[in-house]
Amino acid sequence: MKRKIIIFIVIFISCATNQTKIENVKIVPTTTQKIVNNTTTTSTTIYDLEEQYLMLDNFKVAWEENLKESIILSQEEIELTDYLYSLWIWKGDKWTPENQNFYELKVNNKICRRIWSSMGYAWLDQIHPVQNIFTNGYVATERYICDPDGDFTENSLFGAPFYYKEKWWIYQGYDFSWDQIDCKSPCGTSVGYFGTLVPIDSDDEIYNISLSDS
Repeated sequence: MKRKIIIFIVIFISCATNQTKIENVKIVPTTTQKIVNNTTTTSTTIYDLEEQYLMLDNFKVAWEENLKESIILSQEEIELTDYLYSLWIWKGDKWTPENQNFYELKVNNKICRRIWSSMGYAWLDQIHPVQNIFTNGYVATERYICDPDGDFTENSLFGAPFYYKEKWWIYQGYDFSWDQIDCKSPCGTSVGYFGTLVPIDSDDEIYNISLSDS
């Protein structure tokens, strides 16, 4: 059965003391729709807030069911990763990122540069092995921007690097496909990015880090 792509309108409800907001909800594969205007070739589907929350909840359940096996770091890997964080954590003002340690990371032969902060975040396809202010479960904030003229989804790195099996790793954006999950209808998502694990290039300066230095 072919999936239909529907764009739905975000509804804002405000009152004097509280505001509920759902925004940036992506295209939704589904087999049901409520036609508002069937007199033109373009139709709009409107869902109430309860249905919108149900869509998001269904997507969350499907995503969690599809997570890859979690990575478990050894004690040595944890210690080396912790030491990197003590060097990597942002120090000084936010207007001179080039002064930060590990300002650049090399991934897939591309140079990616640190950013102070971003509204961007990604749902990772597995639980991040280190939980901190940059990662919470499978949610990670945007930390590096790569080639601004490159592929949009691969242009960001998320979370902080970690050491595992003699390599340094980080999560990079990728093109999400609805075939990746089995989502109960109705289904929709407000997530802007999705991230998957990639190795940092072996000639990057991050490989100069060792516990002996600490």
